[in-house]
Amino acid sequence: MPEQETLDAKDTEILLLAAFVLSYDVQIFADRLRQEIERLTRNGVSEQSIIGILDTDLKSRGRIFGELSNSIKRGVVGGINQAFRRAGDVGNKLKWVAISKNICDDCSGRAGALDTWDGWGGRGMPGSGWSVCKEYCYCQLIPEEIEIEDNLTI
Repeated sequence: MPEQETLDAKDTEILLLAAFVLSYDVQIFADRLRQEIERLTRNGVSEQSIIGILDTDLKSRGRIFGELSNSIKRGVVGGINQAFRRAGDVGNKLKWVAISKNICDDCSGRAGALDTWDGWGGRGMPGSGWSVCKEYCYCQLIPEEIEIEDNLTI
């Protein structure tokens, strides 16, 4: 039987934070979905039509399901950023890697820059809301010893 790994306190904290953010977003989604169903029902829309409306919203990533999808993306990106926090805990330098289809001017200006985790925290982390792209930022803080381009387009 393989040896079982355990999480230390920092790893547990990072995972709990990511889970908390995602669970909050799921609660918001559930409330929005309930409100939409109640609104449609009050307006006399049949159950079958409501199912069709919600199916269309799901397939087109409309107002309700699109918001959930964006929340999940923000949660995943935030979790990835937090995971790299471990590299910064010991004072190592982290490199700003700009990642997007259209890298915003704020993030483009930071591409390739090095700083510690605390330094980036004071200046603004990817996805923290400081930049033009706000919480939709896909940039990453990568340990400087990892060889990677400064700008990556997806």
